[in-house]
Amino acid sequence: MRIGKSIIPWVIIVAALAIYPSVAENAYFTYILILILLYSAIGFYYNLLVGYLGIAWLAPMVPYALGGFSAGYMMIARVDPFLSIGVGIIAGALTSFAFSLLSNRLRGLYMALYSFVFVLFFQQLIIRQDVPILFKLFFGGIGMSGVPDITYGGFEWRLGDSVAYYYLSIVIVVISGIVLKKILGSKWGAAFKSIRDAEVYASTMGVSVLRMKVIAFLISSAFIATVGAVLTLFYGAIAFTILDVSNMILFLTFLVFGGLGTFFGPVVGAVILVPLNNYLTAYGAYRILLYGITILVVVLVAPTGIVGKLQEIVKRRTFPTARATD
Repeated sequence: MRIGKSIIPWVIIVAALAIYPSVAENAYFTYILILILLYSAIGFYYNLLVGYLGIAWLAPMVPYALGGFSAGYMMIARVDPFLSIGVGIIAGALTSFAFSLLSNRLRGLYMALYSFVFVLFFQQLIIRQDVPILFKLFFGGIGMSGVPDITYGGFEWRLGDSVAYYYLSIVIVVISGIVLKKILGSKWGAAFKSIRDAEVYASTMGVSVLRMKVIAFLISSAFIATVGAVLTLFYGAIAFTILDVSNMILFLTFLVFGGLGTFFGPVVGAVILVPLNNYLTAYGAYRILLYGITILVVVLVAPTGIVGKLQEIVKRRTFPTARATD
């Protein structure tokens, strides 16, 4: 009975999302919902690395970009759309392998600096002509365009008609959430948290730290690459600007604002910040300034994020004696 009751809210939410396109005609709002759903999926698995495993990784857009470019190439070559997405997932996941190996040697600030510099270096390789192969492979400063629409049985998923992508986004975020919940409730999840809290102690207790980090990076990058591939097909294009510092800050803000190491934190962050981000796009650099202020305020007022703060309030009201004892 307990399991059944816990499922009811999820069923209601998914049902409401599923019937939305049939009762609403606002294409822009549907587009925003697609971004919220898919960015929530990215947030789930970025949070797995940063929040649950404790790795200061600042390069989530690398598997996103490689997943998107790979899927785009496959679609232009007229490969099956879902096979194209599969190729993008593999490409994005494999790129994380180097990060997972280095994460065993680089920790904290050093890992953050390495991943940050790597993104900037990779972006410069793409837009500069010093390495002609990469410049041509990633279409330089122009980016890839002309990715054909998905066509199945004569039905085309067009950018102007985003309902099909909306339903696909629901499927992706639901699968992402279920898989993440299963992982966190398994031995892997316990191992991730033990590494985050006390890596040396976890190692002495028999946890294979490197193995767990490799697994976490592969899983996280695969799901992030999935979103990159799907959004590339949705937009029909992808450019090097996806690697901009502003996007890195955006996804980090999702986690900090919603709550690092909390399951619903990335979702809350996406629900609030995706519409705000689209509204502030016209203001250029002021958008990044606002993100910085947001992170600063959250760190000072609610260090555990919105979800973490709510969990603390509920815990205090549920166990008032525990607070008095503390």
